[in-house]
Amino acid sequence: LIHNITMRNKHQDCLSSNTLTEYPNDRILILNSVGTVDSEQPVKVKILLFLFILVFSSCKYENKKQEALNTFFIEDFQNKVLGVDELASGMKLLPLKLGTDQLIGKIKDVCFIGDTIYLLDEMTASIYSFDMKDGKCIGRICKKGNGPNEYVNPVALSADSGKLYVLDMPTSRIIEFDKSLNPIRDLKFNFPSSDFIAINTGFLLYNLAPNSELNKYVYLNNKGECITSFVPANKNHSPNNNSFGNHGKPFVKDENDKVFVSESYSNIIYKWEKENFIPIYRIDFGKLNVPLNVNKNRTDLFEEPYAFHSNSFVFSEILVPSFFYKSHRYYGFIPKSGDSPKFGIVKDRQYDIPFFPQWQNGNQLIAISRYEAVKNYFEDYKQVKEDSIAECFEPEHPVLVIYNLKSI
Repeated sequence: LIHNITMRNKHQDCLSSNTLTEYPNDRILILNSVGTVDSEQPVKVKILLFLFILVFSSCKYENKKQEALNTFFIEDFQNKVLGVDELASGMKLLPLKLGTDQLIGKIKDVCFIGDTIYLLDEMTASIYSFDMKDGKCIGRICKKGNGPNEYVNPVALSADSGKLYVLDMPTSRIIEFDKSLNPIRDLKFNFPSSDFIAINTGFLLYNLAPNSELNKYVYLNNKGECITSFVPANKNHSPNNNSFGNHGKPFVKDENDKVFVSESYSNIIYKWEKENFIPIYRIDFGKLNVPLNVNKNRTDLFEEPYAFHSNSFVFSEILVPSFFYKSHRYYGFIPKSGDSPKFGIVKDRQYDIPFFPQWQNGNQLIAISRYEAVKNYFEDYKQVKEDSIAECFEPEHPVLVIYNLKSI
């Protein structure tokens, strides 16, 4: 046991039976277990020891917090296939109807206000609104520019009960619109962000450049003022750029408007509660976990024999993580009640529609598809039932695929 004793007085008395020699300039004596002096160290050692104890204690605290999480083990999933009908109580395909002069190139993001769906087209930087009942286009804007309430490169959408918000990454701004796509105001912040979500008291943003002063997730109030940030980045941090190529959106809301966040390559899922991100779930792949000594920035995990998390959808009764193993995308359907989970590659055995939901709307999973991927459904649909949606369908228009998960 090492005792650190600071000499504050040049004429200090003996401790027990040991005699301490005077040391000027506030130096530290390090004694061994029998009380004899081992060496003399300058005051800076005291600071280093304090920092070491602080970091060690913080690590122990974080470990204890993670040990207390609800841990879901994902094992024995390799090469298993699940049918969509095993997981979803229903699937609806909604063609999005555009005017003759309108064309959507690549859908970057999607969000909802009531029965209206908003789409961000990456190719034209346009924002569209559609009626979810019949797929008709309600409105379209393209506010590209450098003026007030204009954007340069919009990368994400979010909404509350009555407002639409657009995140412009190059200018670090959030632009607010009403439901009819009329601009209202914009909010400026001072860090790069690729995704966000609107909450009652402001916004939560994903910080692409976390540092010692600003962590990965940033909380702004409704005035755009930075309140605080959460979850420090480790030294091997690799930002999720919200590309949707292999990963999904980090922020989701469940059917009760509870907000959750999960980052690609991280096995921890956080819940926004009492103006703080609380770690609530942990995903564990057992022996297939990525080892801690693997640098994820320099390793192509798709070529390695490890399973790793992509993104998660969170419902009140079920957790739906998406993860990769040997370049294949798997899904888990995990009841929070503790009932038996299901894992596997999800396939549509009837129409062969790719299962790739990228968004969550309440208790639904949402995907976007093209005609070539869903034509079997529409051919069958026309044979079974004459319907205006099927008759008016245009092959070049995108199709909204809506999955209702089965009740637990």
